[in-house]
Amino acid sequence: MKKILFAALLLVAGFTTSCVKDDLYDGPASISNLKFNPEAVTPKDAVTVSATITDLRSVSSAVLKYSIGGGSAQSVNMTASGDVYSGVIPAQADKAVVTFHVEAVNEKGYIAKSADKSYTVAAVVVDYSGLYLNELNGNDKFMELQNRGTKDIPLEGVYICKDSENDSPVWICDDRALAPGQFLLLYSEDVQSTHPEQPEALIFHSGLSAKKNVRIQLFNPAGSSIDDFNLTAIAKTAPASYSRNTDKKWAYAPATPGAANQESTDYVTGLQ
Repeated sequence: MKKILFAALLLVAGFTTSCVKDDLYDGPASISNLKFNPEAVTPKDAVTVSATITDLRSVSSAVLKYSIGGGSAQSVNMTASGDVYSGVIPAQADKAVVTFHVEAVNEKGYIAKSADKSYTVAAVVVDYSGLYLNELNGNDKFMELQNRGTKDIPLEGVYICKDSENDSPVWICDDRALAPGQFLLLYSEDVQSTHPEQPEALIFHSGLSAKKNVRIQLFNPAGSSIDDFNLTAIAKTAPASYSRNTDKKWAYAPATPGAANQESTDYVTGLQ
């Protein structure tokens, strides 16, 4: 009788463990690092789209879906090399606007979908080398960009991610440009009500803390990194701002939203 009871208990325990394991593993795949190449597309260029797709089970299929000028969607089956999947959008006519995303289905049938990206054929090559993250403030909840170059920088499609890879933007720029020396001030949605003058286009959709490790990444529209503030070992709470000196080093300094930073030798440590 004892042997029968013991066997029954083992069966129940195994069933329960199996159910918990299945619950933990259920859900859609993760899609990240969505990029396209070349970044400046001409009418002669086929465009390769790539993305990292991971799943605790396995990915059954991945499809690249694109449309031209808002027309009907077309699909391309993607091929895998490890966790990186790629597909090719054929060359398109001059001035065509191509919008695309990636969808992945895992063995349980869950569907994951990436954010949309787009490019314009024969777009002018933009030099982003003068664009910087200039000031980050977790107390007053703002971020600031600056053009430290000598020419206007078109910002349409430039985006920011917080504490993630480039799959989860907290802000995507609209059709505007930044003149040499000019600042672009962004406030968190957490303080939007206290800044009613701030346009919706200049609100980023996340919080920002002065007390925690944080990573703020600035990307061009094609998904290539422009700038990266990666604080992995915070030494102290920022008294005001993380501020960029003229030598491009990060330091603790008084807040100067929308204006030139105050030089400081109190350098931020713990950055990667």
